[in-house]
Amino acid sequence: MRRFAIALPVALALSASVTHRADSADAWRSRVVARLLQAYDAPASAQPANAAASPFEARFDAAGRVQMDVHYACAAAAPARALTDAGLSIGSSVRLGNFCVVEGWANPAALARIAALPEVTQVRVPQYVLRDHPPPMKSAEIEAAIARRTIKGQVRAQASSGTGIDANGVSIMRADQFVAQTGASGQGITVGVQSGGVSNISTITTRHELPTVRVLALNDGAQSPAGDEGTALLEEVHAVAPGAALAFCGPGTFVEFTSCLGQLVAAGATVLADDLIFPPTDLMSLNGTDQQAITAFLQQNPNVLMFTAAGNFNGSYWEGPYAAVSAASVGVNNLSCVSSGGQVDHYLATFGSPSNYSQLLTVLQGSSFPMEFAWADPPGQNVSNFDVYWTNITDPTQTGCFPTAIVNGSILTPYLSLPQGIYTIYVATPDTTLQGKLIKLLFAGDGLTSLSIPSSGSIGSAQGLANGVVTVGAVNGSDGVGNGIESFSTVGPLSVAFPSPAQIQAPLLVAPDGINVDAVGTYFQSALFPDGNFYGTSASVPNAAAVGALLRSAFPAFSPAQILTALQDGAAPLGNGIPNATFGYGRVDALGALATVPLPTISALQDATVVGGSSTTPIAFTVSGTGALHFAVVSSVPAIVPSSIAAAGSPGVTVTPSNCGTGTMSCMLYVTPALGHSGTANLTFSVLDGASRGASATMSVTVTTPDGPTLTINSGADQRFTAGTGSASPVAFTLTGAGVVTVHASSSNLSLVSTNGLAVSSGCGTSTQSCTLSISTASGASGSATITLTATDAWGQAASGTIALQVDPGASTSGGSGTGATGGGGGGALEWWTLGALCTLALRRGTRRERVRR
Repeated sequence: MRRFAIALPVALALSASVTHRADSADAWRSRVVARLLQAYDAPASAQPANAAASPFEARFDAAGRVQMDVHYACAAAAPARALTDAGLSIGSSVRLGNFCVVEGWANPAALARIAALPEVTQVRVPQYVLRDHPPPMKSAEIEAAIARRTIKGQVRAQASSGTGIDANGVSIMRADQFVAQTGASGQGITVGVQSGGVSNISTITTRHELPTVRVLALNDGAQSPAGDEGTALLEEVHAVAPGAALAFCGPGTFVEFTSCLGQLVAAGATVLADDLIFPPTDLMSLNGTDQQAITAFLQQNPNVLMFTAAGNFNGSYWEGPYAAVSAASVGVNNLSCVSSGGQVDHYLATFGSPSNYSQLLTVLQGSSFPMEFAWADPPGQNVSNFDVYWTNITDPTQTGCFPTAIVNGSILTPYLSLPQGIYTIYVATPDTTLQGKLIKLLFAGDGLTSLSIPSSGSIGSAQGLANGVVTVGAVNGSDGVGNGIESFSTVGPLSVAFPSPAQIQAPLLVAPDGINVDAVGTYFQSALFPDGNFYGTSASVPNAAAVGALLRSAFPAFSPAQILTALQDGAAPLGNGIPNATFGYGRVDALGALATVPLPTISALQDATVVGGSSTTPIAFTVSGTGALHFAVVSSVPAIVPSSIAAAGSPGVTVTPSNCGTGTMSCMLYVTPALGHSGTANLTFSVLDGASRGASATMSVTVTTPDGPTLTINSGADQRFTAGTGSASPVAFTLTGAGVVTVHASSSNLSLVSTNGLAVSSGCGTSTQSCTLSISTASGASGSATITLTATDAWGQAASGTIALQVDPGASTSGGSGTGATGGGGGGALEWWTLGALCTLALRRGTRRERVRR
């Protein structure tokens, strides 16, 4: 019998609670995972500083504090005050679905106080991020493979000659044609990205390859991780959807990830993209707490569309029912894993056939990576006792095993640090009682690991398992075609056992990788392939999300389900059957998605005749289309009817009601011709959707010349007064006429009444047809004048009226004895104008007497 022990440098960080002491005083220990209990039990001097090698290991800061996730009962309020009093320095927190967690840092000695709080259900090591990225280019073997333009058996085309950022992706997805045809470039939409760091984003922004990006801080003030993979993703989004605003958040834990989701939405993001992998606590269920958290977030934010990278784990994954074969029957000695309490394993799992009772794991270069082994027990109800063994086939001293019997859950997640080589992998049990149970095995080496007998279904992220999230695989875009699936790109379907056995479509879509990004002067430069391109599903997910932003820009009212349906139905089909396990619904295609959206329609319009200066009677029409519709008009004679959608009463075409094309599709229009013109104009009236696609109807409008204006003087037509003792009264007059009537006043005697002495009341002929004319005479002047009022309409038709004005000379105010020319002697003299007046009076009296005699 061969006995295995866990050999360093392998770090086994179990994701479950292990009870070290059974006494009631230490009941809190049952709520704390083993790795944190180790920190509590170890002397303070033994605590490592800044331990962060493994995503499953506890992490300590320089002060010796350990980071932890405190789960509490969701029926209670978050015990923030109590946790603070117990010694937890709170960072991020989340309350989504059944995922209610406060994350923070505390001295390990505070664990007893924290875990003893009545609301606390479990204290765990945070779920640290495994970022989805292309295989690092370090080992000579991999570099040689790439030099031969192959990786994992797939031919890798040289980069195209195009040097624009994401030029191939933009072209393959026809995003440039979409923008040119629709005018929708992402304007009005914010895309939120979560990825690795943006350390040198200012370098890219200074080169004007990115607009200003809103970089969000984590709740505890922590900075985004170092690196520039996030910068590269933002470059891609901007290349595809240049009008979209951009926001970024760089989480390090799953709790921070969920916190970032809320912050990005608060920043206005309605399209989200990430390439982050958080090993879930349950690979077998669609109802795990992690998945429920993402689902609850989407339910709370029903306008948000979320894309995630499917992962780069194809070839490093196997799943299937546990089909046992006797170890003795295939010549393998019985196995025993020391850590499982001396359990002896007599049976081995077979992988597809009885002859395949082991897997060979190839590690292309020495590296650290997680292993995930999951089995189909209900969450929190582990009744299985699998043991997973590994041994280096050339160095049997490099060996280890991982038991599941001590795990309080249904997933085992050790972190391996293995030298380059080939390793034999066994999955074993003492008997056959677990026969037929679904198991999953993943070595997440991101292209640096492979299994001899892989299978499909290697999605390993919480958000990838959540309902409503769009999983995106990668096709090689470096050839400018994008029809070949990348060998490392995760393929489906995704198998789950709970709430009932099912196979879920994954990926949903694929998009190009092999994308040119500008990494000069950034951390990301060393992560690119020798051809200078960015490979991996990390590169494909921003392309897909950016096309989603284009659709939302054209159709802002589209729901996430409508956008996803358009992306799926309009995708370029690849492979056999739609959808299929490799390409999903196909490669994202912006114009294809647009073509699935129904075009607008409009009913026929009636011709109309209208008298100039008025509007046509309302003309009924109906429209149909997608999203918010708007209207446009083109006139054959703009001088008669302008090519304008106009407000009520203004020349052009007016559409009623105001919510036509949004709230109602049964509408009216009426036409208001321009003033002063007659004749016929042919109108083309169009209804347009947000993508500038339209339908048109035509009508003719004949405009006749209206009756000419009239001007009637109502008072003040004949006026007489004496200079110096009187003044002209206002003249009241009324108008009729079509449209605007212009009124002009003139004087026949400018010495008596100048042009400046004539003032027509405000609004006359425009806002009112009841007007007045004010007349001012020159000071001291007398005589007569004829005032003419002329009303002219826009067609040049005119009407006029006159006012007769007589101003008599006023009496002299001078007197006394003078020696002037008019003077007399003695008692004074009559001035000549007084004498003239008396003579005139005598003549009038004589005339009256004569008339009486007759």
